This record gives sequence, structure tokens and C-alpha cells, in this order.
Amino acid sequence: MTFAVFVTLVILVGILVGLVREKHGPEIIMLAGLTALMLFGVVGVGDALSGFSSPSVVALGALFVIGAGLRSTGALAYIGLKVFGRPRPGGALYRLTAPVCGLSAFFNNMPLVAIFVPVFVDRAKRLRISPSKLLIPLSYASMLGGTCTLIGTSTNLVVDEVLQNSGQRGLGMFELTWVGLPLSIAGLVYLSTAGQRLLPERTDLLEHIGANLREYSVEMLVARDCELAGKTVRDSGLRDLPGLYLYRIERFSHVISPVAPEERIFAGDLLHFSGVISTVVDLQKIRGLEPVDADGSSHPKHSNAQRIHESLDSLEGVPTPDPPRPAPRIGPQLCEAVVAPTSPLVGQTIRDSQFRARYQASIVAVHRSGTALQQKIGQIVLSPGDTLLLDAGPDFVSKWRNSSDFVLVSGVDDSAPVDYERSWLALGIFGLTVLGITFGNAGIAIPALVGAGLMIFTKCVASRDVIRTIELPVLILIAATLGVGSALDSSGVSELINKMLISLGGANSPFLLLAVFIFATSIMSQFLSNVATAALMGQLAITTADQFQFDPRGLVIGVAIAASTAFATPIGYQTNLMVRGPGGYRFMDYVRVGAPLSVLCCLVSLVVIYFVWPL
Repeated sequence: MTFAVFVTLVILVGILVGLVREKHGPEIIMLAGLTALMLFGVVGVGDALSGFSSPSVVALGALFVIGAGLRSTGALAYIGLKVFGRPRPGGALYRLTAPVCGLSAFFNNMPLVAIFVPVFVDRAKRLRISPSKLLIPLSYASMLGGTCTLIGTSTNLVVDEVLQNSGQRGLGMFELTWVGLPLSIAGLVYLSTAGQRLLPERTDLLEHIGANLREYSVEMLVARDCELAGKTVRDSGLRDLPGLYLYRIERFSHVISPVAPEERIFAGDLLHFSGVISTVVDLQKIRGLEPVDADGSSHPKHSNAQRIHESLDSLEGVPTPDPPRPAPRIGPQLCEAVVAPTSPLVGQTIRDSQFRARYQASIVAVHRSGTALQQKIGQIVLSPGDTLLLDAGPDFVSKWRNSSDFVLVSGVDDSAPVDYERSWLALGIFGLTVLGITFGNAGIAIPALVGAGLMIFTKCVASRDVIRTIELPVLILIAATLGVGSALDSSGVSELINKMLISLGGANSPFLLLAVFIFATSIMSQFLSNVATAALMGQLAITTADQFQFDPRGLVIGVAIAASTAFATPIGYQTNLMVRGPGGYRFMDYVRVGAPLSVLCCLVSLVVIYFVWPL
């Protein structure tokens, strides 16, 4: 054993111990290990830091910006609705992972996961479950789907190149479907059954996304262009929002209460809801559903004249001139403020308090002593301790946080207004980016950077928000992991491990040799880059097959599939790292859920490959 091999193995063990103990962030541990490898001369500075200029890392940073553009325009919610349907508790995991698995067969995994992480977090919020129950399955589903086609994942393209360089026929577009499809089915069944029970439930995350369970009563006006107009309550999806109750509809002077599921919604209707704050935020983001000021005056976006116009316009044959289009809100968000005992608001009705003129904000709803007040909001007499839900400007929190008028002032997460006018533009940019990545010849980085630039140029995402949307710890971790993988290759550790594992197989048992290759590749891919593992083991498979006079196709396909089954560690595959932070996962969570799945996939692929591509 050479000095380089010994030092590399010691540092690798130290990295793994640090990742398991979790005393520091994984990006810090991986950077420390990479620095140690450079100090001992195991890997050169250029190779060690090459991961920071990797096209995959650059592309991932750009994809974070593209995802932010989709979120801020409401396009992400549209994608989630069309791909996954309305959120329903029963069988939620399968209904979410199956479409991702299918899409990843044709699209690169990283863009899919980068785009769908916020969708899955949103679904977790709506279903009142922890995101940790959904995000590992998101990563695993994308990895499973990638095994179904030639373009599904970069490892397939790597082994295809290895085959062609050795003089063999390249892989067909759907040749891997023979093994990828049964593998995906088995994996999804596992995730929906035994795997679901093994997934951690981070209650702290659940409390974070649903910490505010105070109920409010809010009034929302159905505008002329509202997407709910003309639909029944059932078809509108309002009944699918958890923690929401539509208890009254006002239509001119007619009051409908209780509201039946078959009741149809019309433009000009005033909908009265009772719901938790996360659901109120969801209502605010439905296009054409506008909040009505709690002080009894008209909202600037929908004056009384405009409400009458919209109601008349919903009737056939009633010509009406187009009203002036209201100016869009600039920067406001929802805030919560608790009325202080010394506040001048105490003892006054909201209508008489002149709240808008005094605070440049409007009251959307009031919560008192564990209940939502369902009377006319303008008639509510404010008391100390009342929690006000406000539609305020971006500086409201900083301006009134230390005021004696309020005990507590805080912003509501993810409540900024959605710019729906750019939603189709954002979807178009996203679609072009995915097509460029999938079918273009420029790699992954250039289409992603162009897409991110277009998102900024078209103002789908504000330039001031760009840096905040990029998850730097994820990028650092992936880049450092690639550097450590280079060290394992240059030090000879990878070759040593390969030879030790290959010695377990032999010419007398093609089945055993295939099994050794599949399991060895799977084990290596848990700690090395899947692309590097596929390249190393693919070339070794060609050499071994020539030595034993076997058809190399089965061995190489086994390597391709096994290199994509790195479920047992967060560093095994880039998408595992991408969901680690949002899901609040620990190292052992991947081992607990992913190790059985890796074994299952190895066994399924072993049987299928042995019979479909005999050695």
C-alpha cells in the first residue's frame, strides 16, 4: 500500500465519521477533507478545485435562479397542479413520485429536482406532513426514472461512450427500458410501502411550515378574470386546501350559507373564508381572487364601481366599458401585528380607526383568543391581544416593530404578491432550458445560464433576489465532493478497491461475476461521483469481459444501472445533496431508507440483465 493510498483512506474515513456525527455542516467537512488531501499532495490544486468550475455545479446554481422565477410568477404552482393534481392525503407519496420518475426518463435529474423541491415542500405544507416525508422520495424517484432511457442520466451516456470506444454497438434510446422500467416499478412500490415507514418525520420542519395555526376569517372578491369564476366550489379546488372553510358567499344582496359543494362561483361574488394563515397565503396567490379591506373601504384593486362592473360583465348581453386597469401592488406582503394594551386602536372599530391612513396598511383579518372572528370585519371593536393580519408595504415590519402600538410585528413567509402576467413567459423560458439541456450539444451549463439570464432580463425574478435564491452550501458540497472523487482516482484507491472486488468473481460463474460488478459499482457510487464510478467500472468491465471471453454488454449495462443506485448516502448523487437541507435530513436517514432500496435495485437488475443480456 502506497503512502498516497494510506493517507487517502484515512482522510476518507475521517470524512465519513464527520458526516455521520454531524457536528458541522457537510460542506465544511467535505472542504476540510479536500484541503487535507491537497496538503498531503494526494491531489493537485487544479484537480481538487475543478469541481467549482464543473458544468454541473454552474448549471445547478443557474437552475436555482430559474426555479425562483417560476415561483415568483406563479408558474411553479401551475406546474404542480398540472403534474401532480390537487393535494389529497391518500396515496400522496406515489402520486407525487410517479410523475417525477416518468419525467426524469427524458429530462436531466438536476433540473427536475431543483424545480420540484419547492413544489414538494408546498405539498407537504398543504397535506400537513413534514417535508422530510417527501423529499428523499423525490430524489430517489428522479434517479430511478433516469435508468429507463439513454438520455435519462449522465451515467448512461458515459457507459455508452465506453461501449463505442471499445468497438461495441452503442446503447439504443430505449434499450435500458428493459431493466429500468421494472427497476422503477419496484423502487416506487418500496418507497410507497416499507420506505415510507422508514422515512424520518422532522417535527421541527412541520412546526416551521405550519407554526402559525391561528385561524382568520377573510373576505375575498372574485374578480372578472379570476380562474375560479364559473366553477363549482368542488371543481375550484377550494375544498382541497387543508384548514380552509368557505362559510358564506355574498352575491349582491343575496347571502348563501352554508355553501354547498355544487354551488357555482361567479365574478363579483364576495367569498368569506375561515382558515389558517398558510391557507390565506394560498388564497392570496389565486389569480383574480382579491382581498377586501377589513376597514370597510374599497381596496384600490377593486373599487365598488369595479365590483359592479365585474358583476354586470359576468352577465351575457350586458355591454360594459372596460374599467381602468389598477396598478399592480409593488412589494407588499402579509404581516401579523398584535395589538398592544397601550395602542390607540383599543376600543375602536376598524372602520373608525382610520387604520389605512395611520399605518399605510390594510387589515385583512382579525384573530382573537383562539378563534376567527366571523362578523363584518369593519365592525369589529379591537381589543388588546388581537392579532391583525395585514396587507402592508415592505417596510412595515421595520417601521412598527418597536412601536408601542403593537406588541409583536412579523412578516408572513412566502406572502409576496405573485406576478401572474409573466407566468407563461417563465414557463416558456423553463421549457426552452430543459429542451436545450436534453437535446442540445452545448452541455448543461450553457442552457441553464441562458435560462437564468432570461429570467433576470425579463424580470421574472428580481435581480436583488438572485443571490438569495442560490443555495451556496449545496454548490460547495457538490464541488468539494467532486474534488475528493478526483483524489480517490489519482491516488489509486479506486483501482485498488476495484481489483479487490473483482477478485471475488471468476470465469466459472458469469452470474457471480455480474453480481460482483453490480454490487461493487453500487457500493463505490455511494462515495464517489456516479459519473466517475461509471467510467472507471465501465472500462474495467470491458477489460474483464475480454479477458474471460464474455459479451461485455451485460456487464457494462449492469455498471450503468448500479452507478445510478447511490441511494444510501447524501454524497452518492447530486440530487441527494439538493434535498438534504430542505428536508432536514441526517446522514443516517439516507442509510436507513436508501440502503434497502440499493440492495433491491441491485437484485432486480441482476436478474433482469442476466436473462436479457446474457454474458
